[in-house]
Parts: sequence; C-alpha cells; structure tokens
Amino acid sequence: MHVTSTAIFLMMLLLPANLGGGDGGTDYLYGTDGSSLTVTGTRDEPGTGSTDPGPDPGARTAPGSPSAPGTRSGPSDEAIKFAKCMDDQGTTRCARELPTPGTPETAPQKQDTGAPAITISDLAQFAPEPTRTVAEPGNVGIAGLPTNFVAAAETDIRDGELLGMPIRVRFTPTGYDYTYGDGSTAVLESAGQTWKALGQAQFTPTPTSHTYRISGIYPASVDVRYAAEVDIGGGWQPIAGELTSRGRAQNIRILSARTALVAHTCLERPAAAGC
Repeated sequence: MHVTSTAIFLMMLLLPANLGGGDGGTDYLYGTDGSSLTVTGTRDEPGTGSTDPGPDPGARTAPGSPSAPGTRSGPSDEAIKFAKCMDDQGTTRCARELPTPGTPETAPQKQDTGAPAITISDLAQFAPEPTRTVAEPGNVGIAGLPTNFVAAAETDIRDGELLGMPIRVRFTPTGYDYTYGDGSTAVLESAGQTWKALGQAQFTPTPTSHTYRISGIYPASVDVRYAAEVDIGGGWQPIAGELTSRGRAQNIRILSARTALVAHTCLERPAAAGC
C-alpha cells in the first residue's frame, strides 16, 4: 500500500497541464509494475507543430544526400562569414561586392605596354610630300569648257624615330581640297582620273573637273588629307584625326575659243590654222 501511494504521488507531480492536448505541448504515458515507475512520451518544440517522426534508423540513405554519412549539411563557410558581418540592425559591413551577372568575377586588366600616347600632330614630321595637281590637257583649258584635274596621291609609308623609339607610319589619302585660283574651291573624296581612263572625250565634265569662265593664268593647287597608322613593333594601330599635306600651286592656262568656218577639218589638214 505504501508503494502504490508513492507511485500515485509521483504521477501527480509529473503530469503536465496539457496532457494529450495535441496542440504542440507535451504528452506522457506512465506505468508501474508495483516496484518501479516507467515514464514515456513525446515532446514538440514550441511553434513547430511538427508531426514528422524523424529519420528511420533502419532506412538506408543514398550517398550524396544531405543526411548521408560523411556529407556536410547546414550553411556554407561563406554564409557563416557573411552572417558574422551583420550588425545589430541587420546590415552588412564587410560583405564583398558581387560580380556583375554575365561577366567574369575578376575582369582582365589592360596591360600597359609602356608605349607613349601618339597624336596626329606628332606625325606632322612624317607627312607625305606635297601633291601637285595636273590639269588636262597639258595644264591648258578653254574658258567655258570643263578642265579635268587629277591629283597623284597614293598610300605612303615612312620610317623614322619618335620620342626615342623607331616608328613606321602609313598614310592613306582620304580627301582632296582643291583651290582653282579663280576664287572657287572644292572638297572631294576622289583623286580623279584622266579622260582616257574614264573613256570620255576631252572637255567633258568629270567628278573632278572645273570650268573657268574667263581666260587667263590661274594658280591651282590641291591639299591632300591623310589618315595615319603607326607601327612601333606590335602591328598597325590607327591614329585619330587627319593630317593635311599642303599642295604646291600649278599654273593653269585658260584660253578663249572662237569659232570660224573652214574648208577642212583638222583631221584632213592637221597643219591648218587652229589645228
């Protein structure tokens, strides 16, 4: 009788207030065989409400799964370090800057070749020789008729030294600025071609021809604009801008023409007056 009373007394002390409530509390089951007391039961953590019985001790886990033996679970080292950088307000103080999506984490740095910056004005000392324009036919024209101009400018490569370094410069013509001597000018992209090369008759208009209205002698010239490239040992590199080579004046004689009736053509009598 004494043992039974003791068991009942212990059960009253251990019995929780929410026995078997099913609301996330603690459930206990007690039993006695008259000489000992057995207490069994389950307990859920507050707020979880979990009914998961947990992993089966007898179940086999596939290798590589989160709970497989030898496989690490939980946060990564980087996440742990990031958490340590959080202050009391939840902001980071030492989190590294993440790379821009779609770009390498570490952008390659442009290597310094040690070459000085070269500008178009630095290349003036290597400028091509001035171009002398030629007018057809034979630098002679007729007032009121087109005079054809041709500029003989070509790609020019020059070697020299700049800022103590050997350098090669390549000039390529890009434009032609004509001054005809009668107050007229023209900015052209073509060097021009002869009437023969164009398959045209003399005194017919061309993309580079000019018509003088009055007879006389006119100093005509052409300034050639060049694009420049340099090679200091690593291949050709373009230089921004254009370099202009001033042309030399060429006297163009413009004659006046008169018409007259003749008995024969110049083909029939080449030695006739005016032929």
